[in-house]
Amino acid sequence: MGQAKLYGHAEAPIERVFDYAIDPTRWAEWNVSTVEMKPRAPLAKVGDHFAGKSKFMGQIFEEEGEVTQLERPNVIAFVANSPTGGHENWTARLTPAGTGTDVECVVDYEYATGDIDKGFVDRLVKQMLDQSMDNFKVIVEQEALQPV
Repeated sequence: MGQAKLYGHAEAPIERVFDYAIDPTRWAEWNVSTVEMKPRAPLAKVGDHFAGKSKFMGQIFEEEGEVTQLERPNVIAFVANSPTGGHENWTARLTPAGTGTDVECVVDYEYATGDIDKGFVDRLVKQMLDQSMDNFKVIVEQEALQPV
């Protein structure tokens, strides 16, 4: 099993960052492994489910998950599973910082990758998560600049 830790800062209010993070229908806008999510309301409580299609190492697969912790506006955690036997446990912690929000994500993961070198997989996952975090920050900051 692998683990990746991500840290970032978004120049946007914590409520806006949280609202964006809990809306699965927007995940494909920033998460490089999300192909599409089935339409649903934003996640609102522990036990809420989501489903969609994800991409990993060139393969597209169905994925579904469930919220395991939700403390507005500071914490969201969920587990996601795929039929290939892999899973991801995400925990995102948000903290107000100046005029924006610090974001810390810890992702524990396990993927069925056969004979592929684990070190390669870990580097690939870290690169995908770093790019997703960069995308998330850019989009949520851009939305924070939009007039309401």
